[in-house]
Amino acid sequence: MSEVNEVVSAWRRIAGWLREHAPVSAEALQPGASDEEIATLKRRLRCEIPQALEAWLRVNNGSTAKDVRESLPGGGIALRPHRDSVIFPDGMRFLGCQEIADQYADYLHIAGDIQDDDYWKPWWIPVAAKSDGPYGIILDAQTSYDPSPLLKFREGDYPSSYLPSLTDFLRPFADLLERGEAPGTSMEYKRFFVADGRIAWSS
Repeated sequence: MSEVNEVVSAWRRIAGWLREHAPVSAEALQPGASDEEIATLKRRLRCEIPQALEAWLRVNNGSTAKDVRESLPGGGIALRPHRDSVIFPDGMRFLGCQEIADQYADYLHIAGDIQDDDYWKPWWIPVAAKSDGPYGIILDAQTSYDPSPLLKFREGDYPSSYLPSLTDFLRPFADLLERGEAPGTSMEYKRFFVADGRIAWSS
């Protein structure tokens, strides 16, 4: 099965589980990204979007449906993330097209300000992140990589190797939700519970 099909299959399992067992969390899933949203994302990034990521976004455009964007008095926009947007372990949200583009631009801007090209590369695409600090998962979209591997980033450290592909993140996550365990994977030691219709993660 191709990486695109693997990603879509794993994500449909995840979304289906959320709808059945954690419906409040499922309500945070955005509808699939439109052609216009995908086109806008492509314009804002300085790299090609891997097909697997585009396919994932076309199923659900992030877990940010309940987030609120507020205009600030002096100009600009403040993002108020909703707690239901956290569906992944470690307090991470699934980023939609707008969040991906915004974070991508922010991190590249920081890299320019501090004059450190290793802080953020133009082909690094954030796909999941915490809302309260720089911590998350990056898709490394260098054209020489197929499938595109994942990196992990956190405050104070340069991004580092995490998993060989998006499938290697989503499929174990689907297994964990459906079976309660995912031995031998990145999700092996993750534990969750459902409270008031929303998924929550044990620390």
